[in-house]
Amino acid sequence: MSIEIKELEHTYNANTPFQHAALKGIDLEIPEGKVTAIIGQTGSGKSTLVQHLNGLLIPTAGTLDICGFHIQPLLKIKDVKELRRKVGLVFQFPEYQLFEETIEKDIAFGPKNFGTSEEDARKLVNEILPYVGLDESYLERSPFELSGGQKRRVAIAGILVLNPDVLVLDEPTAGLDPQGAKEMMQLFMNLNQKAGKTVVLVTHDMEHVMNYCDHVIILDHGKVKHESNVKTFFMHPEWITSIGINPPGLIRLKLQLQKKGFDIPTSVLTMDELVECVTRQVKDHA
Repeated sequence: MSIEIKELEHTYNANTPFQHAALKGIDLEIPEGKVTAIIGQTGSGKSTLVQHLNGLLIPTAGTLDICGFHIQPLLKIKDVKELRRKVGLVFQFPEYQLFEETIEKDIAFGPKNFGTSEEDARKLVNEILPYVGLDESYLERSPFELSGGQKRRVAIAGILVLNPDVLVLDEPTAGLDPQGAKEMMQLFMNLNQKAGKTVVLVTHDMEHVMNYCDHVIILDHGKVKHESNVKTFFMHPEWITSIGINPPGLIRLKLQLQKKGFDIPTSVLTMDELVECVTRQVKDHA
């Protein structure tokens, strides 16, 4: 079931001198089983939007329907713990949320909070470790002895152990080196492709959008500026530049070649296609 958002608005500090409308009439349908990127400049409303998906924020106006829950203003969400089990939200720098003395205890905290027995929680922890690229040798170690990338894997395991239907990721590769970022994104893609998880990704990294995502939503000043599948999105590089974000390297190269006089169709979106197109035109003019 897709995530349906209708006329969503959110105002911080309403009826005070500090009132700020962060979301203004958002209408969206986020497809089930796909990887959807939400992009936009800082302050565009991205983080505010995704915090509505598991009930951390309640709308000022409008409604959300997600995982069988109907969320609307002034109405307390019934069984909000279950909503947050079904919709796992991974904040930027989730490793800052680690607090237990061992990795096993940290990952097991969520299941035990939902009433899972000590023995069953331990089994769940052992089952989830391979998904984040860790093994049982880590269980008795302190989270604070790990590298930044390993800490992030532990924090994400603490979300995944609850087996959410929807995984919401707010800048999940921030601060990681290129190899760490690639491994992290591959982890999320495996969860999408092999486990059928719906993934919502807030990111500034257009390489990740191009290489991993199916659907793209652009927010600008609290409104949806554009929404499309990823192929259509990258056929319109002006959509990206209009919000002050650099296109991925392939699109920048394509634009440079067009300025040099090459006829590069908008449908060319892979390096192989670009090389073939340029090679053909060079041969024709030889």
